[in-house]
Amino acid sequence: MAAIDGRRLRAGRQRLQRRTQVLAAARDVFAERGYHAASISRIVARARVARGTFYLYFESKRAIFEELVDDLLRQLRGAVRRIGVGEGDPPPIDQLRATVERVLDVVAEHRDLTRLLMHEAVGLDEDFDTKLRDFYDSIVVLIRGALDLGQSLGLVCPCDSALVAYCVLGSFKELVYQLLIVRDPLAFDRKAVVRAVVDYNLRGVFR
Repeated sequence: MAAIDGRRLRAGRQRLQRRTQVLAAARDVFAERGYHAASISRIVARARVARGTFYLYFESKRAIFEELVDDLLRQLRGAVRRIGVGEGDPPPIDQLRATVERVLDVVAEHRDLTRLLMHEAVGLDEDFDTKLRDFYDSIVVLIRGALDLGQSLGLVCPCDSALVAYCVLGSFKELVYQLLIVRDPLAFDRKAVVRAVVDYNLRGVFR
């Protein structure tokens, strides 16, 4: 019985390793060629597995791309956290800076996939558009909650938090696109970028 369990455990590990191997290969192929020019043939060749092995884990190119996108969205959503005002919580502005830094870390680590998310996932099909809209809406809810909390504490001036939340999200998306997708992310001081994002969104540019 122990020998059988051991074989099952090894087989399970091998399946997980192959699946991870195929995902990594797909990530590379999508990054190099884009979604539309990528093919299952190129993915299995990069992963060095049989085509049938691919279909053991994924039913299509779209399915494996969706899993990669879902994983990135989960990481990004996990990086954005609610502001805590309880005893022992850091000052709100420090929490905001920490959130911005975590998001930039995720984007920098997955730069190619973020580029695909911002370019090729948009308009891919209705389901993907809904997925992205739901993701951005969830981030807007968190931003709006932080703004409402800030107003209740007298830290944020009176404003339409729903509209301002979209302004914050839009400005940050453009920053990510310009600094981490279009240009070399290593050319910018990460701490300086974080300070600029927080200062701009909290204080604007007027004296």
